[in-house]
Amino acid sequence: MDAPAATPVVMREEPRQTVLLELNRIDLGQRLRTINNGTVQHLAESVKIHGLQYPIQVRMEGDRYTLVSGAHRLQAARHLGWTHIEAFVLDLLDEDTLALLEIDENLMRAELNPLDRGVFLARRKEIYERLYPETKRGGDRRSSNYQGQNDGASHRGFVAETSSFTPFSPWTIRRALRIGEKIIPELREELAVTAVAYREGDLFTVSGLDDAEQEILLEGLQRAEYEVRKLSDIHPRRELEEGESPEEPPGAPEPRLEGAPEKTVLERVQILWFSATAEERQDIVAWLELVKGQTDSGQAAGS
Repeated sequence: MDAPAATPVVMREEPRQTVLLELNRIDLGQRLRTINNGTVQHLAESVKIHGLQYPIQVRMEGDRYTLVSGAHRLQAARHLGWTHIEAFVLDLLDEDTLALLEIDENLMRAELNPLDRGVFLARRKEIYERLYPETKRGGDRRSSNYQGQNDGASHRGFVAETSSFTPFSPWTIRRALRIGEKIIPELREELAVTAVAYREGDLFTVSGLDDAEQEILLEGLQRAEYEVRKLSDIHPRRELEEGESPEEPPGAPEPRLEGAPEKTVLERVQILWFSATAEERQDIVAWLELVKGQTDSGQAAGS
């Protein structure tokens, strides 16, 4: 599909204005999430066939625009050689509201890894409680910011509010928040480029370490001369005492006998399902419904 031809700007009466913008006037700005080149390639193929299903969102910065959400869509358009892209201009929204828009869009991505999810949720909580201080435990309901913009409004606590529009249960959100809030920034940056970023159990363990222990872990990660794939590669577990048996999670599958055939994908999923808690099963079902909904609606073209 060729790049859309330039047409007169169409303005709406709402704060959000639909426009066709020149790509060379849009800056990426500071992103919470790095751009995945593989996702850009896949999205470009989809957009070439189906067109852009969801406009990007930008805000005005002088005679240029800064991206709010839709980085992969923007890069896909550039990859296709487009000169213009459809966008919503959010010129009447404050910085915190714009940040929430970016975070909320990313939270709905099925491919978000546990580390990114923790970072996004921690950042969202920080902004949400600044916008609605009455929701913060011990918050000042009569602060100056709150009086000016929230009188008469009723807002739920962060966990309940976030759980209401995402596929995450309150339990999952609290667990992710510990990962996003407790892992020191320097270690988080190093973990982000390793397979540990996809291992929620490892991340949760790291979040339980104090800052000094995390600093030691960071040094070990930086010194590693091999690919770090799991936490135990740089943080060996405590040696078992004589006669002590290693702990296994409830419902852990029996070890595979040598020479036995590998389990099928379905069998591995079944093992995961039956070893999961009730809340974890709810998370699995919610995620599957989200993925199915995106597939049915062709949302891949709007990622």
